[in-house]
Amino acid sequence: MQIEAEEAGEAHALAFRIAFAAAVGLTLGEVLGWDFPFLPAMLAVQLLAGGGPISVKQGFGFVAVMVVASAFAVLVSQLFVDSPLVLLLVISLLTFLAFLLIARGQAVGVAATFLITTAVVPLLAIESTSVAYGFIHSLVAGSALAVLLVFAAHTLFPTRVQGELTSAPLREEPASVAIALANTAVLMSLVIYFMLTVSPVSIVVVLTVISILRQPASLGGGTGVGLVLGNLVGGLAATAAYLLVTLLPSPVFLLLVVLLVGLVLGGRIARGGEQAPTYTVGLMTFLIVLGLGLSPLPQDSADIFISRVFDVMVAAVYAIGMASLLRSAFRAL
Repeated sequence: MQIEAEEAGEAHALAFRIAFAAAVGLTLGEVLGWDFPFLPAMLAVQLLAGGGPISVKQGFGFVAVMVVASAFAVLVSQLFVDSPLVLLLVISLLTFLAFLLIARGQAVGVAATFLITTAVVPLLAIESTSVAYGFIHSLVAGSALAVLLVFAAHTLFPTRVQGELTSAPLREEPASVAIALANTAVLMSLVIYFMLTVSPVSIVVVLTVISILRQPASLGGGTGVGLVLGNLVGGLAATAAYLLVTLLPSPVFLLLVVLLVGLVLGGRIARGGEQAPTYTVGLMTFLIVLGLGLSPLPQDSADIFISRVFDVMVAAVYAIGMASLLRSAFRAL
């Protein structure tokens, strides 16, 4: 009974950590006027989703990897900006290697970081160099702020389970090469599309699809209908939050709205199990869509925001369905 009570207490504490980091991270990004205010919250939630605390060394390492990955993405973009086909081949290879490491459960944090920078920075650089550098600034500064938020979250809501906590072991996916190939094909199809067609939803779609494809393919709640549902919930929550915040524009109100959504979805994530990836995708979609809607980048009316949410939902359904088909096809080879 005591062990069960301690585990329940830790689940509640984790939910509060996730909600706190999401709310404070997004609000600070908005108050500071960052082009991509959702990045601190998104990165902090990713760090907290593992459950266990991180050390100071791990925090510094996370920021250092983000700096290296961003610099590498800029270098690749500058070297091959005049050779689109070569640039696509390099991005595809790096994306495949990142997905392969994630599928094998090896250096997942590093692979996920390079996945974001490799897929997004060259895409933004083609559209606008200034926007690309704004993204890099928000990404590096956001990683440092995310680490501080994680430390603060664990200080305010400390671990309640006695003894040393260990995160759930990362499982190697069966047919990891097939999964990596399928994920790469899906993500690169969208990257190529947005390289040919400049779109205001490109960054939202690519980051949302990355969060979806990162989920374990072997989990029943993390595939197919579950991920579609999580994406839909996140998009609807972001739309409702955006309408509320634009009616009552206030950092405090934004903080409270995101805190509420964070507690609802964070509580589901903290329970663990096969449904956790569904709500992880939902929370990531909520933060990305709402954050970009509130960013100082050129924005349009609420009707345009809602139509963009619809575009993200369609892209997510495409990514989930196509990934499932390609995984099955590559496994059969």
